[in-house]
Amino acid sequence: MAAVRHHQPEEHRAGVSDVGVGVRASLMYKKQLIIGLITSAILLGLGWLFISTSVAWLKSLDSAVAASLVTAALGLLGLWYAQWHSKSRDIAESHRESKIAVYSTFFDLVEKFQAGGVEASNLGESNLPDWLRSDFAKLNRGLILWASPKVIKAWLHFRAATMEGDGRNILITMDQMYRAIREDLGNSNSSLASGDLIRIGLKDPNELT
Repeated sequence: MAAVRHHQPEEHRAGVSDVGVGVRASLMYKKQLIIGLITSAILLGLGWLFISTSVAWLKSLDSAVAASLVTAALGLLGLWYAQWHSKSRDIAESHRESKIAVYSTFFDLVEKFQAGGVEASNLGESNLPDWLRSDFAKLNRGLILWASPKVIKAWLHFRAATMEGDGRNILITMDQMYRAIREDLGNSNSSLASGDLIRIGLKDPNELT
């Protein structure tokens, strides 16, 4: 009985602590939501004030002068957008080569994995044979540096599936990895059904139907 009396207060305190954490998290979320709404309202108000003031100022000017100012502003805006788009495209192209190298490492690793007869459940750096471990570490570094968030999520889901050992789920998550890689490289997956990419490498394409 003494032991029971000793544990009851601890359980009660743990329950109160969990409730307190939940309440604090809820209050923090509400606080962030309110701050976000207030900030958005202020920005919208300032934007509306700027636009209405600019329109009123332009109306007060001579029509020819106002037309010239609007034309110049639109020209500057178009020039800025063109420069921004060109710079963004150059950055994307410079990253593309690094992304392709990382994703090629992934495909090489999968091929070595299959050729070496390594069990899927061993897809963890500590369980890999020495001849695969360096490639695995290289892939992880490359994904951290160059992969999109969607590719990283797909990689984590794929690894989790290999740990579970469900062959069908492994193939499905590998297909999701392929789709995420294609999307990150700018290719469309719009007309591809789930499993289409992984079927390319299967002896029986109907295995996933």
